[in-house]
Order: sequence, then C-alpha cells, then structure tokens
Amino acid sequence: MRATQFVRRGLIAFAAVATLSAGFVGAAGAQAVIDGDDAIVWNPIPGYDYEVVHTDGERTAVLALGGPAALHPVAVRFVPDFDGAAIMNLIAPDVIAQRP
Repeated sequence: MRATQFVRRGLIAFAAVATLSAGFVGAAGAQAVIDGDDAIVWNPIPGYDYEVVHTDGERTAVLALGGPAALHPVAVRFVPDFDGAAIMNLIAPDVIAQRP
C-alpha cells in the first residue's frame, strides 16, 4: 500500500470516528470526502453551513453561510492548491500531506 493511500484511509477513518463519537452529542460534524484524487476532511465551522466551490473543475474556495449563531452572514476562505490528503481546518491552519 502506498503511503498516500495509507494517509487517505487514515484521514477518512479519523473523520468517521470523530463524527460518530462526538457527533452524537453535537460536538463535531467533520466531513470526509474524496475530491478528485485527494482525500479531504473538512472540520466544521460552528454556526455555518458550508460548500466547496469548484472553478473549472478545481477546488478554489469554501463559501460559508451563517446561521442564527454565526458572527457574519457570509464567509469565504480560499483553499490552497495541493495534491494529496488534507485536514482542512477552515478557521485554523490546515494539515496537508502532499504527494511526493
């Protein structure tokens, strides 16, 4: 098994465990997705519903729409260009495992 597959599966397993263990009490809502050939765990933004924006087939930004508990009605975060696996902390630094 290649290292990138190991990292990808580990990230998805982490997201599943975090979502199930803390999600039952409403503490977490991480989403694990495969976007193209990249594995990404999107950590939640408290008070926001968010969507990944694709431009010409590439990830470009995250658009977050605020709910009643949000500080701002809309937030936009541009996503770095990477090839591999990542944990995207939308309001904190990201953890990216770049392919060699």
